[in-house]
Amino acid sequence: MSGRVPDPRDGREALARPEALEAHIRQVLAARPPEARALPRGGRRAAVLVPLVHAEGGAALVLTKRTDSVEHHKGQISFPGGGVEDGETPLEAALRETHEEIGIPPREVRVLGELDDEEAAVSGFVLTPFVGVVPYPNRLRLSPREVRAVLVVALRTLLDPRNVRTEVWERRGEPFVMYFYQAGDEVIWGATARIIARFLERVFGVPLREPGGPA
Repeated sequence: MSGRVPDPRDGREALARPEALEAHIRQVLAARPPEARALPRGGRRAAVLVPLVHAEGGAALVLTKRTDSVEHHKGQISFPGGGVEDGETPLEAALRETHEEIGIPPREVRVLGELDDEEAAVSGFVLTPFVGVVPYPNRLRLSPREVRAVLVVALRTLLDPRNVRTEVWERRGEPFVMYFYQAGDEVIWGATARIIARFLERVFGVPLREPGGPA
């Protein structure tokens, strides 16, 4: 890899070119180490995969709509993932859970890099997100217990400022920005939306919003 600082404009220019987009994502995620977050009291380490696909409408992210029978985040939209078990790394956990939830074997995921940790305030999980390219659509096999449906959301939709709004919430007495992304009739929010915001900031240079800033 060259020493050139990645330019976020390269990501937008590469949206329609799968190989160029993947190379850009690898470069920007390798440009600095991901930020680890300490576990809060009573918290648990978890990991998720941010699945990137190249669909007919262009590059997109795959998300799941959870069933009402899962233990955490019932009915919410999330990335495939779950708790890190004893003896496995966060990446191994993200790939295992992806296989269990949407049927994609770990060997078929091309991991591009790791994002900063994110905290799920309600469940107490600290999430380590990994970005990976997955085959689509013929390889998807949903777990009926965990996944009600799959959403494929174009990156251009997430990059459109008309499809995102923010609110200032409070966590342990400190303000933080909560993101809400509109994807058709669905709203993506919570830790999943904050992971998307960090992904768009790293890859495309979309500024993160701060408490007290414009919504």
